[in-house]
Amino acid sequence: MFTPPSPDSTGFSNERFTLRGSISGTWLAVERIRLRSDEIEDAVEAARSFMRVTGASVASWWLSEHSTPTDLEQRLLEHGLRVVDGDYLMDGMLLTAPPPPGPPEIEVHAVRNAEEFVAVTEVHYEAFGTPASRRRELATLVDEYELERQSDVVVLYAAWLDGRIAGGGRAIFSSCGVHMAGGATALWARGRGAYRALVRARWDDAVLRGTPALAVSAGAMSAPILSRLGFEKVCTFRRLEDVLDSA
Repeated sequence: MFTPPSPDSTGFSNERFTLRGSISGTWLAVERIRLRSDEIEDAVEAARSFMRVTGASVASWWLSEHSTPTDLEQRLLEHGLRVVDGDYLMDGMLLTAPPPPGPPEIEVHAVRNAEEFVAVTEVHYEAFGTPASRRRELATLVDEYELERQSDVVVLYAAWLDGRIAGGGRAIFSSCGVHMAGGATALWARGRGAYRALVRARWDDAVLRGTPALAVSAGAMSAPILSRLGFEKVCTFRRLEDVLDSA
């Protein structure tokens, strides 16, 4: 709702929900959901129509304590959405004070070329166990980089250790803070501070932009780490998935 548009994404927002999707990408997010009982079917179809237009195949519906109506989750499941084991409950977390810096041997900066962009994406695929069917082809990733580098709204960061890309994470800049997304560390580099360094880099850039706050949706792996870095839980998300091919 608060994020300005970027060249590689598009969105729509009204009093019922906010949609944000990648252009010719795979994903759509449905957020800030405030529906009446008689609006659920129309909302599901609106999101699916948005997916067809943008080329998205997967939609994540982010339900929280504030979503309405109270039986929204059950109603969405009846419309074909599903719970994905291990990717359902998420902590909404917020940081408004400086996190600790990363180790001095780790260098973090925004990706500088398509090769780095692809390398970080591959780290994400391996770290999150992304199935082959949802991994984008090389040419698509290069096109995505060319779009993303035209904007200062979305920035992909890479962490370097021992001359190799050890991890990466995105910052999505808005008028009220930074949303962190996709933070991941390669298996060989875990436990050496790359994740911490990526958080601090995004905090530093948030401060430079005059919006010193980081927000993130954290799963079971990242939430304990973020808590140690000073993040506080402010809400709980329940993520439901809608796959267009099976809808």
